[in-house]
Amino acid sequence: MSDIQLIWPNKDLPLRAAGVASFEWVQPMDRRMSIPLEFENLTASLLDVPANVLAIGDGLDVLEALTLQTNVLEDGIRLVYIDPPFNTQVNFRQYNDTMQRPMWLSMMRDRLAALRPLLAEDASVWVHLDDSEVHRARAVMDEVFGDNAFVASVVWQKKTTRDSRAAFSSNHDTILVYAPSGPKRWKTSRNLLVKDETLLRNRDDDPRGPWSDAPFTAPGFRKAQQYDIVTPTGQVLRPPRGRSWYATEQTYLDLLADGRIWFPKGGDGSPRLKLFAHQLRGLVPFTVWGAPDTGTNDDAKRHLMAMFPDVEVFDTPKPESLLERIIHIATNEGELVVDIFGGSGTTAAVAHKMGRRWVIAERNAQTVLDFLLPRLQRVIDGTDSGGITESTSWAGGGNFGIVHVSPRFGKLDSKNGIDLIKRHLAAQAALRRLPLIRARTCFTAA
Repeated sequence: MSDIQLIWPNKDLPLRAAGVASFEWVQPMDRRMSIPLEFENLTASLLDVPANVLAIGDGLDVLEALTLQTNVLEDGIRLVYIDPPFNTQVNFRQYNDTMQRPMWLSMMRDRLAALRPLLAEDASVWVHLDDSEVHRARAVMDEVFGDNAFVASVVWQKKTTRDSRAAFSSNHDTILVYAPSGPKRWKTSRNLLVKDETLLRNRDDDPRGPWSDAPFTAPGFRKAQQYDIVTPTGQVLRPPRGRSWYATEQTYLDLLADGRIWFPKGGDGSPRLKLFAHQLRGLVPFTVWGAPDTGTNDDAKRHLMAMFPDVEVFDTPKPESLLERIIHIATNEGELVVDIFGGSGTTAAVAHKMGRRWVIAERNAQTVLDFLLPRLQRVIDGTDSGGITESTSWAGGGNFGIVHVSPRFGKLDSKNGIDLIKRHLAAQAALRRLPLIRARTCFTAA
């Protein structure tokens, strides 16, 4: 818990979903909190074993329903990535982005607080925002997870074009990274970035193949690592001031005899340690991620346009290459990734192609029908050729369950939207001769 907290009106009240695009403050003794949530399983996929789940419903309701009704979350969530509404005061086709600030803050606080007890010991939470609310969101995350859980603010270059009408042409988003175990402990379980082996060169025709190199010095003064090194041109070198050679003299001589020391500048430069591909340590991630490595919003839109040429493209998609990096750093194969602001489905699509389990929630049934469901079906069928498909050698496979969670306060979506999804699933089941289950359960939170 942070010692310094952000204060806003109605902070002491929970905020619950009420309808397709609205929220409602709830008094502590509101009798409607005892009204059962409706949990409806729309597919035959079993939810009593670890499974991938596409949930139609508000993220807070979905977390409650899955926790009480299934075992999907019981092994702990390794990664939470959320790309919530930024509160830019601009409405998009798929969602409204014009919440009152107190509601936005409570909406974020309540959902992050609901996620916290579900996290694995080595979990991390990544919240993707722009400048509209990111500074206030960090104060909220400090309160929910503790300010000692803060790991980094990642700056992502979301576009490469310039807006000449603006005072500054904003071309970045910020991703806040928190690890409840703290950055030092989380660092021991996160993955490093893979070093690009195509950058290796063989500058001395070593029969062992191409190599990279690193300085043969280390910070600090160590007496056993202060000695003379003679270059091939006869120059006598000592370690720079305040540094030592990387290893003791005997180790240096052994490396030299093994051809593991290289002298640049035609043999006149300071010694460098040769590292072959199998010896390369991964790279610690920078906090600035450029478009060449992690793609842009425009890349994501082109991917969606290729999949859905007859549908107006989703307004704010994120590229698969961005999620690939996040999921690689934060998880290993088979671990659970959760996104409670599903949008166009990038998180689930990438997690699936990378062999992770996933749970994704989206409250707008039309967005599920237009983008999420058909996109994930393409991933399963192996007909999505874009994004990270080539880099992961994805050819299709796997499955997922679909559930609908209705809120206690009003109807989450029009009945028509859910009925359209049911008819779509029924048609798919008939085509593939698959069983379809529509088991509805009502329950009250304990």
